[in-house]
Amino acid sequence: MGKGVPLRRLSNAKLCTVELAGKSEVYYYNDQTIQKGELVIVEADRGQDLGKVVDIDVSDASRDLVVRRLYRPATEAEIATLPAKAHDEAKALLVCQAKIKEKGLPMQVVSAEYQWDRRKLTFHFVAEERVDFRELVRDMFKLYKTRIWMCAAQRPR
Repeated sequence: MGKGVPLRRLSNAKLCTVELAGKSEVYYYNDQTIQKGELVIVEADRGQDLGKVVDIDVSDASRDLVVRRLYRPATEAEIATLPAKAHDEAKALLVCQAKIKEKGLPMQVVSAEYQWDRRKLTFHFVAEERVDFRELVRDMFKLYKTRIWMCAAQRPR
């Protein structure tokens, strides 16, 4: 789950572009009717995520492209969980920032993002130099009981 399939191995699949957390990726789907602007459930890293369709009927994709599956349109109940997810992300960001300060790590965490199914929590950070944050990741895992991912963010110029 989550690794995708080479496009050349899919015969009747349609392609669309879905935006997740500010980045766009191509996904495949079969029989669903998908509309631009619609929120959808897609295959993600070891689980599922919720994104927004930004382009349908993508036809210029390379046959070597590895694509993940678009499962279905999101339900109203799934969409209703987004405010709680945003609240939990803000809370996790504050907790992580406090842990960094407590440990004296030379880095700044700028955002936190849960995968929609809560199987992964990603912290985006900036640092001037390499930081050993293994202990921080262990502490965050103990608190949140989910996969913790640290991602270096581009420093604004």
